[in-house]
Amino acid sequence: MRSAAAGRAALPTVIEAEGIGRFDQQIEAAVYFCVLEALQNAGKHAGDGAEATVTVREDEGALLFEVADDGAGFDMTSGAQRGHGFVNMNDRVGAIGGAVTVTSAPGKGTKISGRIPLSG
Repeated sequence: MRSAAAGRAALPTVIEAEGIGRFDQQIEAAVYFCVLEALQNAGKHAGDGAEATVTVREDEGALLFEVADDGAGFDMTSGAQRGHGFVNMNDRVGAIGGAVTVTSAPGKGTKISGRIPLSG
């Protein structure tokens, strides 16, 4: 995922995923899909000069991922987080017991975080 996701991004992207092993195919596919979707959204909406960071780590029995940009951000009360991309990410991760959250504010960038349990 490291080079493929960053290589497809429309804005400069740093990947932080040291020490991450392999996981069930469904989990890897869900994280990959969400990262690509989040990077695509950032490329469309973050604005000129924005950069993104993708972080993937294992913690407390879960695989955690985050895509954060330092771009334009948006007003969370506008309903933008209910767009098709966000709904699709929620559906994909929710189908395997995980959750996705979106945090953003005008001028503060956007952060999409996900948590997927690794057991039971």
